Amino acid sequence: MGAKLLHAGIGTGHEVFATYNQHPVKSPNALQADFRNEQDIRKIIQQSSPEVVIHSASITDVDLCERNPELAFLINGTATSILAKACVRAESHLVYVSTDYVFDGRRGMYEEGDHPNPLNTYGRSKLAGEIATRKASESFSIARTSVLYGWGREYRPNFGSWIYAKLRAGETVKVVEGQYSSPTLNSQLARMLLEVGEKRLSGIIHLAGASRLSRFKFALEIAREFHMDQKLITPADPKSTAWIAERPGDSSLNVDKAQSTLANKPVSISEALSEFAREAGI
Repeated sequence: MGAKLLHAGIGTGHEVFATYNQHPVKSPNALQADFRNEQDIRKIIQQSSPEVVIHSASITDVDLCERNPELAFLINGTATSILAKACVRAESHLVYVSTDYVFDGRRGMYEEGDHPNPLNTYGRSKLAGEIATRKASESFSIARTSVLYGWGREYRPNFGSWIYAKLRAGETVKVVEGQYSSPTLNSQLARMLLEVGEKRLSGIIHLAGASRLSRFKFALEIAREFHMDQKLITPADPKSTAWIAERPGDSSLNVDKAQSTLANKPVSISEALSEFAREAGI
């Protein structure tokens, strides 16, 4: 996600400071920071004096968060609180990237004003980040997204790139049926986040794909876009998975606010996958 934000920001003429921990970023304004270290967080704000901070750094491995809740809350909650307070001192507008997993998934198509009720540690830790962001200042944006996918760094695959790699290799894959979300292409999310930051929009906004899909249907759509064998994809019951953490059944997001507010609007799955294929050079 960070690489897409860097590309989008530079492409629109902004001076962009990118942060990284273990994997260096190819940018003249790259700053190394460990978000477990309070001094590192404060230092990157002092060094860059940003007008806007888009905070997408987090632990997104849902089962890792369940196994290590202290680390999840340290990075997703406490570090966000420290960053938000640093942004207040620097008079920077903070855009905090959150998740659909703050909802319990009992009905789906959640709106910005719906009450969060996370089922797992990941969702609770990201909600802690939301609360910390709101407490710090009125100059903030909370941007919730859903099932982020797209091309990026090889060491960090996502659902979209994983399905593509499996099908390209001719391997069969089992994909959960009955779990719904709003799949979001990372390059499109980057453009939406950038616009939210440029406009300094305040409050919560859902930035996700405009289509509600099950994981199984999403995988089939990827196969269709790349002209791969859909028969390699078989449905799986969520109860049969080896997941440690409970997942919401339908965490899809209502994106009407983004549709009416932004020039870079959420798009349908067919439009998003067309761009996904173009980025792959296909």
